[in-house]
Amino acid sequence: MTARSASDEGAVGEVERIVGAAVEVMQRVAPATPRVSDIVAAANSSNKAFYRYFASKDELFVAVMERGVALTVASLQRQMAKESDPARKIARWVEGVLEQVADPNLLSTSRATTAQMSASANRSVANSEIMAPMRDLLAEPVAALGRSPADAELVFQCATGTMRRYFGAGQRPEPRDIEHVVNFCLRGLGVHPVRE
Repeated sequence: MTARSASDEGAVGEVERIVGAAVEVMQRVAPATPRVSDIVAAANSSNKAFYRYFASKDELFVAVMERGVALTVASLQRQMAKESDPARKIARWVEGVLEQVADPNLLSTSRATTAQMSASANRSVANSEIMAPMRDLLAEPVAALGRSPADAELVFQCATGTMRRYFGAGQRPEPRDIEHVVNFCLRGLGVHPVRE
């Protein structure tokens, strides 16, 4: 292993520790804004290291959201890959998105992160860019149904809007609530609702 690759691996590990610590501290202090000193202490790092990787707390919060979305996208991809039918892929996508608020641990993490992003001036830009990988997963199955990208966007807005409503209320959807949203989206795409 070269010195450079060891250094790169160390930097990635340190960034991951800081991001992970940020999530932990945000959950602990929400709805208050966490202090850099608390995040650094939880990461067993330093202010110097923090500012080497992040220009500000807002930049860190964006990194936390990106990490969360990447994990969600990976989970959605796994669930969608289990299906060959485009309608079932879309159903799995909607279910997976709403699982973010059905699972108490995911809800807690998401609420803490969203609260911090709400205070950021870059929230709308960050949300648009950060959520793009989730949106992109809908393109293929929606097109396979002969529908337009605008229809994929409507499914995206319906599911994520519902997710945000639950975030804001701090409530969890029941399975029947998730099924209702799935069926609503499928009907909107001209597909008869899919049942398990």
